[in-house]
Amino acid sequence: MRVKATHTVILVMSMLLIFGLVMPGCAPGQAEYPNKAITLVCPWGAGGGTDRISRYLGDSLSAELGQPVAVINKTGGDGAVGHGAGALAEPDGYTICISTWELSILEHMGWSDISYKDVRGVALINKDAAGLLVHPDDAAANGWEDASDWIEYVKKNPGLQVSGTGTGGVWHVALLGMLAEAGVGPEEVEWLPSTGAAEGITWLLGKHINAVTCSIVEAGPQIEAGTLIPLATMSAERMPRFPEIPTLHEAGIDWELGAWRGITVPKDTPDDVVQTLHDAIKKILDSKDWQDWMSGQGFGQLYLSSADFDTFMAEDYDAAQRLLKAGGLIQ
Repeated sequence: MRVKATHTVILVMSMLLIFGLVMPGCAPGQAEYPNKAITLVCPWGAGGGTDRISRYLGDSLSAELGQPVAVINKTGGDGAVGHGAGALAEPDGYTICISTWELSILEHMGWSDISYKDVRGVALINKDAAGLLVHPDDAAANGWEDASDWIEYVKKNPGLQVSGTGTGGVWHVALLGMLAEAGVGPEEVEWLPSTGAAEGITWLLGKHINAVTCSIVEAGPQIEAGTLIPLATMSAERMPRFPEIPTLHEAGIDWELGAWRGITVPKDTPDDVVQTLHDAIKKILDSKDWQDWMSGQGFGQLYLSSADFDTFMAEDYDAAQRLLKAGGLIQ
């Protein structure tokens, strides 16, 4: 009986060892996610709205997950470099990306094969309206008090230089849509591609260009300081943070456009990793600290869950194609 009991114990221990080796989550040495530093890829330059949100979210995620979250700016290719780095990383949750509207146009524009099909949405976190901004010296010299004044000037004096992002990026499309609604062709202005709003704003502050289209929020400090003049916001209504800025609708131009930002991971990232990231981000988005910071900065707040964000990206991909065709950027 003692021998049989010993055999039974050995058999039970062997079975436990076998199951421990093969059952998910029980393998020796497999630590719970996350157990090391996470990289948050930002496809746009330092100082812009996407970078600012990335860094605030990265600090908050680090506190929530208990691991460092380092923001890395990977610019170039009109967003292709950063979005590609995020989509083609190891699908283990240790490289995540703050994806933007440009993810919807990379494939359409022929800049990259990357699209929403290569990523999984973790959460949509933000959406902001575009705006038209000029230097106060130019506004005073040319009598630009609102967007209609600026557009009338363009009609009589074609060739103004404008920037705010890469060619075909959301702020470029914002400009083209505004001009089209006002009956002005895209050839009447010259678009100078930049690494993002921060660079375009710097050019405008130095009077190297004539206007910038970007989110009002990204130019918030300059607007408040009076170093840049906002002629219009491309939102349905005036923005609570900047109630003095008229909408394009008020200038008689029926055009709206905004940019979104959300966290994505490579498409083969496991469900449990996506869920862990989502839950941490949702907790941050629900916090008063996050909401107060976003509101104080003037950023829009819009949340979608992982599944809803995936659907949103697929629909936005199709909508972006229609906008690019309308703007004459693709056939």
